[in-house]
Amino acid sequence: MYIQSMATRSTAPTASKLATLVAASTAAAAVVTYNQYENKSVASCGGLPVHGIAGTNQERTFLAVKPDGVQRGLVGDIIARFEKRGYKLVGLKMVWPTQMMAEKHYQDLAKKPFYGSLTKFFSSGPIICMCWEGKDIIAQGRQMLGETQPLASKPGSIRGDYSIDLGRNICHGSDSPEAAAHELAMWFPEGVNDWKKTVDAWVYEK
Repeated sequence: MYIQSMATRSTAPTASKLATLVAASTAAAAVVTYNQYENKSVASCGGLPVHGIAGTNQERTFLAVKPDGVQRGLVGDIIARFEKRGYKLVGLKMVWPTQMMAEKHYQDLAKKPFYGSLTKFFSSGPIICMCWEGKDIIAQGRQMLGETQPLASKPGSIRGDYSIDLGRNICHGSDSPEAAAHELAMWFPEGVNDWKKTVDAWVYEK
């Protein structure tokens, strides 16, 4: 409202220049963001690849809270479930994906009839990108999320508790070590944080 009122008081040429400036800045930001995600190099931190080491306590996965989960204020609860289970959060950020990012993320579904609506929805608002680390996190993460079809999800899972419609199923999780490596390299090209969780001695026997 403040910007609009200022624009109303400004002369037409000034408003035009402002609009041009904003458009140019937005375009430049989009290009920078997309180029960042197009980086094909494998990011790493402290010598450990961003995707961790599958089959160990340093296995990692990519999880995302989709636009519907963000809008409904479910981010904190989803994070809490993984933390309370004993998993370690090593990467976290909010990103508003472009259509191109969404298409790249779901490129394996490009031939599906719902691909267009899926990528449009995934790029319709901010998402929460997360990298979780821990024993069997890829498979366990999928179980904690629930079935892709929420109505088939068991109570106690995230989708079983919070979702009823396939097109609004709250979250995404990597389904294999290969998918985790691809998705983490795409969404965390800058790498993640390798840190020691002091309570791990009470989570793992070894």
